[in-house]
Amino acid sequence: MGFGIAFLGYCFLLLHSAGFGLLAAPFLAYGFFLASRLEKRFLYASVSALFMLPRGLFVLLDLFLPVLGVDVNVAKEFPLLNLGTYLLFFIAWFFMLLYQCTAVRTIAVANDHTKLKNSANRQLYFSSLFLVLAITMVLFGELVDGRVQIFAGIAYYVVVLMNMFFTHTCFVLITSEAQYEKDKEMVAEHNRRVMERRAKDKEHSKKK
Repeated sequence: MGFGIAFLGYCFLLLHSAGFGLLAAPFLAYGFFLASRLEKRFLYASVSALFMLPRGLFVLLDLFLPVLGVDVNVAKEFPLLNLGTYLLFFIAWFFMLLYQCTAVRTIAVANDHTKLKNSANRQLYFSSLFLVLAITMVLFGELVDGRVQIFAGIAYYVVVLMNMFFTHTCFVLITSEAQYEKDKEMVAEHNRRVMERRAKDKEHSKKK
């Protein structure tokens, strides 16, 4: 249903500083697009994920232009673009997570799945705290104590790992249950056809 692809997107997001953000955004977007067949808010999460793409491209250019022999520091040469893509990245991540968690919560409530609903609420709460901190750091980083910056750097990886495990939980609980219901309907339809065929055969035999 797309959660497996979104999970890979979060794996790439874990390596964002190494230039893999350029892969994270499309994987997350496509994964949530597929999941939108279950709940429409996943489509909004998909669109939000695409706005994380400019930062991934910016980081990749900053890493590889010097390797290619281009003597330029993209972050220093274009400070406003650096700031803009950074802010856009965290804001897009917030809305992607918001729509992902609300979609999962809606599915959980509809299926009376308390554990999944609570998991979605916790994920949204703790990740939102980090993202608010991250946005604050981007805007006022020079005024923030170095220890807070170190904490924020560690928190980034913790939150991405939380997002990964949460998405994996969605894959296990939502996809498995949806597939179970689909398989159950297929078996019921198969049994109905078998019974109809047997009834016709009996009726045919009586006529003979």
